Amino acid sequence: MSLIAFAHTPRHPHIMAATEISFAPERALESLLYVASRLAHPTVHEVLKIRYFADKLHLAEWGWLASGDDYVAMKFGPVGSGTYNLLKAARGDQSGWIHPSFFGLVRGALEIGDDRRTLHVLRAPNMDLLPRSDLAALDEALRRYADMPFTERTELSHDEAWRGAWEAATDDEVGQSPMAVEDIARTLPNAEEIIAHLQS
Repeated sequence: MSLIAFAHTPRHPHIMAATEISFAPERALESLLYVASRLAHPTVHEVLKIRYFADKLHLAEWGWLASGDDYVAMKFGPVGSGTYNLLKAARGDQSGWIHPSFFGLVRGALEIGDDRRTLHVLRAPNMDLLPRSDLAALDEALRRYADMPFTERTELSHDEAWRGAWEAATDDEVGQSPMAVEDIARTLPNAEEIIAHLQS
């Protein structure tokens, strides 16, 4: 049984062989479409948390975050900065933090409802842009956490990595604080192995 199921297994050779990827907005959009299309009533909060849970599963299995995103601790749990900016672009938010290309990227693909939280998928995801390892992690996260009540999902996402970053937040960070990948790794069953890989 693999660590995608969070089982304790011997060291995986691919952990040492894998190369971490950087954030790619095109790939992130496809993962959002993939997750949202598999939820009964997708919301911004739900897709962001499932992305986080999938990244943790992928980190345990492969030694790196499949999204390549930078996580921050916000009031209702961890949020991938780049992924969230795509959702804010779909919502029509105007902010200097959102890359101008994001607005064109989400057009015709994803919309946010007038309630500013409900996702509307406008096309099928391009599966060619989603690596198999990420799909496996997303599917497992969906299997475990899809349609979970908001409060339960929020509580679950408030792990030690989130708590440490949240407590370290300063007034200058506008209610959010960076979450180190090593701190996320410390919440995993195979933490020692993954941290050793990250520090190698």
